[in-house]
Amino acid sequence: MTATPPPVPRRGRAVRVVVPALVVLGLVLLGTAAWFESRPAPNGWFAYAPLSDTTYTPGGTPAPGTAVLLSGAGALLLGGAAGFVVGRRSRPAADEL
Repeated sequence: MTATPPPVPRRGRAVRVVVPALVVLGLVLLGTAAWFESRPAPNGWFAYAPLSDTTYTPGGTPAPGTAVLLSGAGALLLGGAAGFVVGRRSRPAADEL
């Protein structure tokens, strides 16, 4: 009598949803970082205004290191998703153990 072959492991539903979500989130973070870097920095200058007690503070601008942090987080997410996919693909066969 012939033995039945072991069942082929299938990807779980969570893996099929989570890995593409990580890729999309990583690409969004990298795109946001590129957009932050492409915006001009608000540099103000002061003319002589002896009666003015207010100073110009630009609003709505991100901190200087925001683009670097966003691009680093996006690259980590993309690298993690790629590593997971490659790691799942190169599983050793049962008889090699």
